[in-house]
Amino acid sequence: MPDPRVCPPERAPTGVTLTKIASETVMFALTRNLVFGVTLFAATVASAQERFSFFQPSTPESVERMLKLANLRDDDLIVDLGSGNGLIVLTAARVNAKLRGWGVDIDEKLVAESNGVADRVKFFHQNALDAELGEATVITMWLFPELMRLLRPTILERARPGTGVLTSNWDLGTWPADAVDSGNPSIYLWTVPARVAGNWNFELTLAGQRIAYAAVLEQQFQAAEGVIRAGANREVLTDVKLSGENISFNLAVTLQGIGLTRHDFTGKVRGERIEGTTQVNLPDGTHLELPWRALRTATSDYFAPTGVNMP
Repeated sequence: MPDPRVCPPERAPTGVTLTKIASETVMFALTRNLVFGVTLFAATVASAQERFSFFQPSTPESVERMLKLANLRDDDLIVDLGSGNGLIVLTAARVNAKLRGWGVDIDEKLVAESNGVADRVKFFHQNALDAELGEATVITMWLFPELMRLLRPTILERARPGTGVLTSNWDLGTWPADAVDSGNPSIYLWTVPARVAGNWNFELTLAGQRIAYAAVLEQQFQAAEGVIRAGANREVLTDVKLSGENISFNLAVTLQGIGLTRHDFTGKVRGERIEGTTQVNLPDGTHLELPWRALRTATSDYFAPTGVNMP
């Protein structure tokens, strides 16, 4: 049916009365004013937060699917950003009698209604962008995609590596999910990666020689790649894998006085250091398992001059 707001009365379509057109026009105006009023109220509540989400309660079924994908543990602390009526955190507390949780919401009324209905959980009247996430092990969100995109750098900055992040309906843009439940609605899971981009130096003793290694890593979310200098030779790191604080990669490089040497590195990222072990296979068939400790540095010997003589 043509829109009565753009169809003159004298050209109204057959079967459509002028009364009906006028009624629909009035209803449109009322609806528009109502939406404007709700938007203005929400914007006022948001206190200068331009992006916000209208409250739409999650369904119990979608919440249960989200928590199943989260694979909750007894020691988890679940944080819901935009907690609304508290259903996600309250359901998690019911599913696991030992975990703790809290939520934040910009709607003070919803926060007040959520509090006091269960122990081990708490809800706060707060902007989600201001939430402290350092102790969280699981973060959940069901917000408009633009707001979740605004929260993405906050999560990557404040949450610990290994923290699970779950959303419903919408993903987090270019950050690829680690797991997806493709039901209706879709549920997405990410694991917050450690920050490994930068310069890393370490040493290993092989065949009686102290070998200096200088690696340069690049990172895009949980995808990482890198290059390394071992002694005077440079090589590309292969099969680089990053999951939370866990990192692994392989290296095959010719070491001066030793020959082609293969390394398999595994470790955990601890802020400005990586600690783990490396399996080393020397050209003579010797297999070594050595401790490995790399430190992040401001500069790297990877870029030091090599000269024209190749080892």
